Amino acid sequence: MAARTLEELSEIVASGSERLSSGLKTKGLISPTVYDVENEVNFEKIDKDAAIELVDAARELEALVMGPSKWVNIMALIYHDASSLGTLIEFDIPARVPLEGTIKIAQLAAESGLLEDKLTRFIRYASTNYIFREPEPGVVAHTATSALLARDTQFCTFLQWVLVNIASIETAIPSACRKWPLSEKTNECGLNAAFGTDDMFFPWVNADPERLRRFDRAMAGFSGEGGGEGGRHQLFDVEAYPWSKELGPNARVVDVGGGSGHVGKALALKYPGFKVTIQDQPETVKAAEKKEGLPSNLDFQAHNFFSEQTLRGADAYFLRHILHDWPHAEAVSILRGLVPALKPGARVLVSEFLMPGAERGPSLLEDKIIRQMDLQMMGVYNAKERTAEDFAALFSEADEKLRFKAKYQMEGDQKGCIFEAIYDEKN
Repeated sequence: MAARTLEELSEIVASGSERLSSGLKTKGLISPTVYDVENEVNFEKIDKDAAIELVDAARELEALVMGPSKWVNIMALIYHDASSLGTLIEFDIPARVPLEGTIKIAQLAAESGLLEDKLTRFIRYASTNYIFREPEPGVVAHTATSALLARDTQFCTFLQWVLVNIASIETAIPSACRKWPLSEKTNECGLNAAFGTDDMFFPWVNADPERLRRFDRAMAGFSGEGGGEGGRHQLFDVEAYPWSKELGPNARVVDVGGGSGHVGKALALKYPGFKVTIQDQPETVKAAEKKEGLPSNLDFQAHNFFSEQTLRGADAYFLRHILHDWPHAEAVSILRGLVPALKPGARVLVSEFLMPGAERGPSLLEDKIIRQMDLQMMGVYNAKERTAEDFAALFSEADEKLRFKAKYQMEGDQKGCIFEAIYDEKN
């Protein structure tokens, strides 16, 4: 896409704003501001094209008007967006501020145990990102964004993990690349540069009980098990793929590395004729089996996905957010472990983010979000998000009979994708 002039961008901003304003009036909605705690509007539901065009144009306009020097200077210190927000969440500040009314920073400091001077500085920095506002000196009130953080505790657990526990890993990526410029080893990445450990990510997490507790809570928040904002909701995986149409009404599905089973449970509930097995590490399975309200067509099995698959002859083997945790060789090994269990026509379904290639999607901001996830994987695991072509190559390298068939997305979701491969003995 070609860059645009000041005049061209101004026209797009004016046109997009008018379309959204007209849409609000048509639906009888009041036009909100970033300070409106109760009047939150999803502009993409008003006019998605206009909202995307407006956001992209506004970001390009900001870069153009600020100029290269100021733009790069602000980017160079943008980690303080993370440091300020991370500290506020670590001390539970969003939940301490009343959704209606105000509170003095001095009271927040006393309740949270954080030095008042530091808390004031964090709040005032965050307010430059429209997180909290200071209607009078020393007094804090919510904005739309800080109110979201107060209401959605699951989202906050995910953000806490990202901003407090692993942010230093991501800022250590340049050092890791300098130290191991050609490496794809899982213990030669940002994690190892940041903490001076030889451990891979999961042993590092498991070595500290509090760290493990935070990670488990963060992954629940990211999965959106309770409808949170952290990531893709479990319903994406249930709705994006035509399960019964492709597999039949009585399919056998194995959720490989399915964790506590919230996605598998949703699948079993929607398709009562299915038989769904959740596979994960023994300790994970033991805890998950104790949960109440499990459907009768759902069971659990201990299994290491680097080992040969033991549950043979299933109609589909489902891997959700597994392969993006592993570099190329390990990803191929995981898929190859499934092959001895595959019957002709069996599906391997991989649910991940769809990484764009050199091309860009309809939204530059959405492209950026996906690429952020890609670099996140690089820092933590020396792994990556992948394009459709990457997945086709992984399937083929795992076994030439494992043929990439299709990819499935939901309307309006540029990121989420289920990649389907079919085991074809004739191939």
